[in-house]
Amino acid sequence: MGIELFDRSKRNIVLTEAGATFRKHAQRLNDEYKEMLANLKEYKRAPSLSIVAIPVIAQYGITSYIAQFQSAFPNIQLMLEEREASTILPALNDHQFDLAFVRDNYLDVEQYHVLEVDRDKFMVTLSVKHPLATRTSISLSELANENFIMFDKGTIVHELAVDVCRQAGFVPRIFYASLRVESILGLVASQSGIALIMEKIFQYHKHPDVIAIPLREIVESKIVLVYPRGKKLSIPAKNFWEFIREYPR
Repeated sequence: MGIELFDRSKRNIVLTEAGATFRKHAQRLNDEYKEMLANLKEYKRAPSLSIVAIPVIAQYGITSYIAQFQSAFPNIQLMLEEREASTILPALNDHQFDLAFVRDNYLDVEQYHVLEVDRDKFMVTLSVKHPLATRTSISLSELANENFIMFDKGTIVHELAVDVCRQAGFVPRIFYASLRVESILGLVASQSGIALIMEKIFQYHKHPDVIAIPLREIVESKIVLVYPRGKKLSIPAKNFWEFIREYPR
């Protein structure tokens, strides 16, 4: 182009003013190219649909939705991928997927179309031998001196648990963090600590030596299907959106 895009006169190579302008336009072209590919998918001979989800599709019945959708639309090639929450929205915004199943906590609803699929709430999980195990409900403030077994950082439930503890006036003392529910419940059963776990997640992974007790504070989390505002859905994605909207619950 006959234009210097990089300034190499210094020790560290940096963009020139022209280079910064070029990068801005190149990024816009790249975004438009990805959007074009996403919009053209519906014109393939075999229509396709790509969905990304947090790793709780079985616990919230999403596997059943998927199976019944495939039965109703056998011609659509469906690709479903599970990812950790922190990576899902960037991938969705980058047109890597058509739709996403996520939790609504911390979701900017001004940026996404949102369809509620299910809802859940935090419970306190304790060893059956814990002194509070006979209670019918527990306040968060009563847990201030407990060891907490948490889901890993980067998960919405981790951030939510830390935030509600802070709102109750304390910073949780995190003894252990894991992505595996089985590991968390195993440590709770061994009396290594307590855990805040969503009720339906606990019901799915029940442990004989662990009890779940309601929190006095209601801390909810909704499972929602989303896609970015301003994005044109493909015909398969529209079919799936309407299928979930009309699915009896």
